Amino acid sequence: MPIERSGLRVIISSGIGKLHFHETVKAAAEAGMDVEFVAGWIPQKKHARLVDALGKSMGEVSLAGRMQARIVDHPRVTMRSNALAELGGRAAIAVLRHFVSTGDVSGFAFALAGSATRQWLHGADIFHVRSGAGQGGAIDTAKRNGMRVLTDHSIAHPAYMDDVLGAEHKRLGLPFERCSEDGLWTRVLRDCREADRVLVNSDFVKRTFVEKGFSPDRVDVAYLGVREQWFSLKSDYSIKGPVRLLFTGNFDIRKETATLLDSIRILRKGGLDVRLRSVGNLSSGSVCLRDTDAEFFTHAPFVPPDQLRPMMAEADLFVFPTLIEGSSRSAMEAAASGLPVISTENCGLPLEREKEVIYVPLSNPVALADEIARLASNERLRSEIGRNAASRVRRQFTWARYGEELVRVYSGLLN
Repeated sequence: MPIERSGLRVIISSGIGKLHFHETVKAAAEAGMDVEFVAGWIPQKKHARLVDALGKSMGEVSLAGRMQARIVDHPRVTMRSNALAELGGRAAIAVLRHFVSTGDVSGFAFALAGSATRQWLHGADIFHVRSGAGQGGAIDTAKRNGMRVLTDHSIAHPAYMDDVLGAEHKRLGLPFERCSEDGLWTRVLRDCREADRVLVNSDFVKRTFVEKGFSPDRVDVAYLGVREQWFSLKSDYSIKGPVRLLFTGNFDIRKETATLLDSIRILRKGGLDVRLRSVGNLSSGSVCLRDTDAEFFTHAPFVPPDQLRPMMAEADLFVFPTLIEGSSRSAMEAAASGLPVISTENCGLPLEREKEVIYVPLSNPVALADEIARLASNERLRSEIGRNAASRVRRQFTWARYGEELVRVYSGLLN
């Protein structure tokens, strides 16, 4: 039987960082839930310049605006700012990362946030918490106070990440630190084990958890929504001049940047003029770049959506051969825009092969080059893939639909 939403109270905690939780909270409220949202630091608008300067020193662009986005202005939502815990955690990361591993100090920061959350954990039916932020006694407190606990996890199981990322680093001759053994990921897994249920954002993520020993009955799947501003941006599928590829998000080894760059080198050597624009932080994937790649590679740091949307419309293909995701937000936005997507099944997209997306095998630059060339030579296929994906996302993966999925998950948790 479905739950009676009018009297249901949910506490949602995002821990530290940004992620998607303000949108989760709004979706839950729009679906009829009364929500108490425990977010991190929410600076006042009058402090925007100071916050942006602080963000710039940490490599974060437009930090004030992105933190203001945590605020959910809805009559069913009560905001709680876990400011001291987040600032203390961030300070610990800045100071202690020189002495202990990044994972250990990040784990401490999440536990600090969880500990500070305990003061609000009463008078609700469900505690919905980002994985890692349930430690510090938060999950224990919620259970003692009669709440059911849902851990929200948005990437593959850490042991699966070790398998795949370890192999990629070995292939590239780079050092690798195992995820599942550091302080953050051990806390994340503890949250997943201690919760009544785990909520993940793709069938791919659920599969990795089941492969690593979790019962399928304890893992729920709900794909996140895509905002309407991304819908059906692309209308012209002709290619005039070079083939324009777009990649958004961190340019990271985890995103198979080595494979992507190798595939473009193969195509250009074969005579196809392919250009790649990367938008986002230029992180660990930069080690895969060569000086000669400047012929085809351009990079821009983070840009706001109003600048990124025209890039989606202008590009010919969105290429994202990732090794590990939850369900890539970047790829979902590209699909929603109508831009044809080439990715891997590890991207976690809820799209049908050959009809709505092109999938390639992991770590295979030749296969990726072949698919880029195939789509580049076939305007009809590009149009079909792009339009079909955009239609599917518009129908099934809105935030309103996600709110309905939360109702389903909460019902299963309480009944």
